[in-house]
Amino acid sequence: MENQQLESTNEISLIDLFKILRANLIMIVAFTLAIGLIAALYAFLVATPKYKSNAYVLVAVQVSGSQGDSFDLINAQRLLTTAGDLISMPVVLEQVINVLDLDLTPTQLKNNLTVTSSTTSFFINVSYLSEDPVLAKDVVNEVINQAIIFANANIPILDDNIVRTSYANNGIYDSPNKVLYVVIGLILGGIVGVGFAFLKEMLNNTFRSKEQLEAAFGIQVLGVIPEFEVKEKV
Repeated sequence: MENQQLESTNEISLIDLFKILRANLIMIVAFTLAIGLIAALYAFLVATPKYKSNAYVLVAVQVSGSQGDSFDLINAQRLLTTAGDLISMPVVLEQVINVLDLDLTPTQLKNNLTVTSSTTSFFINVSYLSEDPVLAKDVVNEVINQAIIFANANIPILDDNIVRTSYANNGIYDSPNKVLYVVIGLILGGIVGVGFAFLKEMLNNTFRSKEQLEAAFGIQVLGVIPEFEVKEKV
């Protein structure tokens, strides 16, 4: 019973929480700014910027025996996934590495290559992420070239069905998101500062009220001196 009473008297109210935060405001602000500054330095000075370039190809299947603009949309949709898989196959990427004389393996090249398509269109988006904006452009263009060459020469169902619709330009800045790094750093700094403030309070074994004294020592407190500020006379 006495333990329960002691626990109840040791509970911290919202007012106490506010006082803790106010008393440690300078420390919290210091942690927030320090970690935010570290995040900013990393984002702007340490992290390597990467650039992304992309281009599109179209999967178009012309109706057999027709002339002009007659296309088999159903079969084109069915071939969309096959064409996308072909673009990122090692046999295509190896040719890209040889043509561009890259010091990369097909796996390393594929890790930064993204091939996406949609069930609502017949376009495939090919993009590449690199530290060099020119290299990003060259890789995308060459990947599309080699995929079309390989499909036309080795895969009858894709012969003349993959059509380039655009050429890649120099890569544009993609990452890191510097603003996001700074925001996360400030938030993390604030959390760490508040955490240290509460940790400091938890390690504080002083009594904050007469109820805590009475519960801890089994005595009755006759009076308390309220907190006050002494104003100096000018």
